[in-house]
Amino acid sequence: MGRINSLSDSLKVAYALLHASSPSELAQKFIQEDQVLLKTSAWDYKNPELVINKVKDIVERALHAGSTMDEQSEDDLRTILWFWYHHAIGFAIWGSKDRAKAKEFSKKALEYQTGDNPNMITRLLYLLVHNKEKEAGRWLKTILTDPDKTVSQGIWQEYKAGNFFRPQDVDKLG
Repeated sequence: MGRINSLSDSLKVAYALLHASSPSELAQKFIQEDQVLLKTSAWDYKNPELVINKVKDIVERALHAGSTMDEQSEDDLRTILWFWYHHAIGFAIWGSKDRAKAKEFSKKALEYQTGDNPNMITRLLYLLVHNKEKEAGRWLKTILTDPDKTVSQGIWQEYKAGNFFRPQDVDKLG
């Protein structure tokens, strides 16, 4: 129980930032804040002042500290990180056109995605930013339900149209 309490202590700043009192509530409020930033086009992984970036850093440090906690609490914290990295992939692709960051973020998003997370877009993005087009095409065929199906088809079209990165990035880092 002491290790769970020390983890809770290290997360107090994150809780305070989003007015939460548990990993579950922190995840819910993180997602709400994330959605507001996306809708207002204020989401930016490069901005250290954004509350979601601060919370992401705190949660990531807490999880990597090796503290133990119950499985549900860990899953809630992993969801925060998955959500952040998932959206960071899109920002790196369409916002900053940064292939290296998109690769880094897609790898981390998959690492944090929990087994019960039904999202299939993260893997598609991973495959596309790593130029695994054939594998991505096969994966796309397994995405059968919306909203993932419609979104994935749009992402595939963007990729095929060459709208992911600048041409020199594809040639240099392909």
